[in-house]
Amino acid sequence: MEKKDNTQHIDYDTHWKEIIKEQFEDFILFFLPTAHKMIDFQKPIEFLEQELHKIVADRIKEGKVINDKLVKVHLKNGQEKWILIHIEIQSSFESDFSRRMFIYFYRIFDRYEQKVTALAIYTGEKVSSQYDKFSYDFLGTSLNYQFNSYQVRKAKEKELLASKNPFALVVLATKYLHESKTDKHKRFQFKRKLIKLAKERGYSGKQIISLLKFIDLILVLPVDLEQQFVQEVISTFIKTKDMETLKSDYFSNQLHLALYGETFEERLNREMITEKVSAVEGLLQKTDLSLESIAKILKLSVETVIAIKSKMR
Repeated sequence: MEKKDNTQHIDYDTHWKEIIKEQFEDFILFFLPTAHKMIDFQKPIEFLEQELHKIVADRIKEGKVINDKLVKVHLKNGQEKWILIHIEIQSSFESDFSRRMFIYFYRIFDRYEQKVTALAIYTGEKVSSQYDKFSYDFLGTSLNYQFNSYQVRKAKEKELLASKNPFALVVLATKYLHESKTDKHKRFQFKRKLIKLAKERGYSGKQIISLLKFIDLILVLPVDLEQQFVQEVISTFIKTKDMETLKSDYFSNQLHLALYGETFEERLNREMITEKVSAVEGLLQKTDLSLESIAKILKLSVETVIAIKSKMR
């Protein structure tokens, strides 16, 4: 069945939330730079979707999927204190959205008794006038709940192109989707441009995997154009003699091979090996641990540790 161009069939929220989970530190750096300075990313990041579901289940209609994210992070201040970051991705217009953001906030605050910051990312083209706050005023009782917000439609292309953060391309892909609308050929050009940018920026294996997947799922092309697109990328980035190495039919894996000459798995394995080598060298230089102890800690063979040590000399 041919993929449709109609943007209403694209599951913005799910695709956004997947890449947020896969590249959480880059996400925070792009959307909440002040928070990024405070968070200790060396400590575990906990995604608390199940807890959130329990807290707000009675507010959600039966059968509706809850895509909202609730994330627990630790701070750098050395204390056992942590904050919760509540994230909303809003792709369709809801007149009472800010009210729902407030309800989620006070329930999370009441449940955990911890500081909460909230962020709403508006990926659609229609945005409520109350896009970053919920206000209430009745007989002398009032409140004003303000939360962080980001509107994709207002993002400036020039600034996104200047940014090296992967989420600049995530935002750009979403903007390009709206700009192309039902113009499949324009979308083809946008998709090609994004892939070229991803190639030029030299992202890590993990970054490129989720980024290429996101671009593919957001900028959907009909079958004929998608095949043309893949072949064009292959012809641009893969030499003829390397064509026989193309093993996978999965679009993103093909694209990764086209861009970098290796599959996702090959690149991740290579990066993992590099990390292991660095770890061994660090332990050899900074500790008095035996080769056997280092091998056990890093889950390597003693022979591998000996080989790394010999290369250091």
